[in-house]
Amino acid sequence: MAFRIKEYLRKNRYFIVTSLILTLVIMFPYITRRFTPVEHDTFFHLSRIEQLSKSIRNGQFLPAHYPEENFGFGYASPLFYSDFFLIPPALLHLCGLPLGLCYRLTVIIAAYISCRTMMNLVMRISGKKEAALISGAAYLFSNYHIADIYIRGALGEVFALAVLPAVLDGLYQILIEGREDGWFKLALSIGSLALCHNLTFALGSLLTAFLSVVFVKRLNRKTFYALFKGVGFAFLITAFYTLPMIEQLKSQTLIVDYFASGSDLSAYSIDLWQYFANKTVFATAGNWKEAGDTMLVNVGYFLQFVPLLYFFFAKEKNRFVTVCLITGYVMILLPSSFVPWDYLTPLRILQFPWRLNTIGIVLLSIPAGIVCADLLRNKVLIYGLVLILSAECVWHVYPARSRTFGLADSQSWQDVLDGKLCDPCYSADYVRVELAAGDYLPWPHPDYREQSREILDENGNEAGIPYTRTYLYMSFKAEEIPTDDLILPLTWYKGWAVYKTDGTMKQMPLRRSDNGLVQLVMAEPGSYIVLFEDTPLRRMTMSLSMISFVFMILTKKDMNRLVNTYRRNRKKTA
Repeated sequence: MAFRIKEYLRKNRYFIVTSLILTLVIMFPYITRRFTPVEHDTFFHLSRIEQLSKSIRNGQFLPAHYPEENFGFGYASPLFYSDFFLIPPALLHLCGLPLGLCYRLTVIIAAYISCRTMMNLVMRISGKKEAALISGAAYLFSNYHIADIYIRGALGEVFALAVLPAVLDGLYQILIEGREDGWFKLALSIGSLALCHNLTFALGSLLTAFLSVVFVKRLNRKTFYALFKGVGFAFLITAFYTLPMIEQLKSQTLIVDYFASGSDLSAYSIDLWQYFANKTVFATAGNWKEAGDTMLVNVGYFLQFVPLLYFFFAKEKNRFVTVCLITGYVMILLPSSFVPWDYLTPLRILQFPWRLNTIGIVLLSIPAGIVCADLLRNKVLIYGLVLILSAECVWHVYPARSRTFGLADSQSWQDVLDGKLCDPCYSADYVRVELAAGDYLPWPHPDYREQSREILDENGNEAGIPYTRTYLYMSFKAEEIPTDDLILPLTWYKGWAVYKTDGTMKQMPLRRSDNGLVQLVMAEPGSYIVLFEDTPLRRMTMSLSMISFVFMILTKKDMNRLVNTYRRNRKKTA
């Protein structure tokens, strides 16, 4: 094992070192301060790490529900927004590291992986270290990537940007190189993408399908099977998350359903001038605003114009790269306000048209690095270009060092909830610092600030029934029941269960109340315990995913053995 690690470090030291240096460039505002600036979604992701650490402390590494969030009414965000890749920072937080530091370390590692995966992809395509270096820098330093980290605090997209180049890498191995073993990287990368960010996973899946159709003639029986196996295993190993999420979405109407059906995409399209803006602005995006009040949502000058040179100056044209180039430009031009977004209602799930830049920067970074390496040739010029890109990146991210609203490493999450930094609700009717836009709350739902924390009768009056709460369950004893039904101070999701514990464990019927709380139907005098259980589908898919992952690893080892045997036989024949 030690020999393999040394061999890996020796072979990859160039990419390890250069990726580390580029990561230090973009992340220096996080590295040089013991402070986490809070931007659009930062509080939400800090809360996820905090709540996951509490869940792990209580023995749940893959929780479905965070019972302490939102004034104790609970929030089931893990069912809709996977926390799988937050397990490492949650464990670090459990070990005593400050919450803000755990968040910053997570972003730094994701940025490093983004650079590495892009370099690996371009190295595979071009075989040139210099091209890989330029592409890695262009990808990491693109305006949209910087905005995701420092302006939006979009941790899910930051994770997804680390994985997307690996998806293309796996596809390239299968579609272009004709390698059967590419299925494993494809399965891991697509599966990881599903656990990073739902919308980017949807876009990445469409991109995978599109490239598979474009290059379908290059597939033979074995490579088609490899493609099918990669996608199939990706589905199986993430079924524990994707299928229960669909089950929950079908079980009731949520805020995200309401928002997706009514969002105004045209208001967030990109006007022509916004394609040429190049100054970091800590604000939100919208084409009704002035330049000084609008955040950067473009990809930056380098990725906007340099990839075009590939058509004219690339030494050797690669059809895969050409397709990526054209598709990349489609992705960055589609968010334009010239597109009739008012009529594209099925795409409202995107929330913002400029989200397509996530795919655009991945695709355009490939030809940008390759053509620059072909044009410059001289290493001094190539490193000079990377230095220029680094300098522009520093200019863009330097203002983040002066941000004053945020979480110091000496502060805890409780300080946020206590209102020492801001109003925890931001004038919303729920704890906004924990729930962000509250996408996964029932629609309608009560004003949680005013909602009684007591057990209520079906008319909404306090029933006078005391209860006790632990992290995992709630219990109460009712000597008398004022009405047939009782409303519990818990937000409704499919998975709540109430058991009457007098003598035997009798499961009681539940339903969602009119305002989105848990309603106990036909209650009887006696003792009760209330807990959030995995649905049968979630229990089944947990087992399915674990078995599939083990089988996938065993299949890869068997495939490697067959490939090595085949190569040895060929050498003997030769």
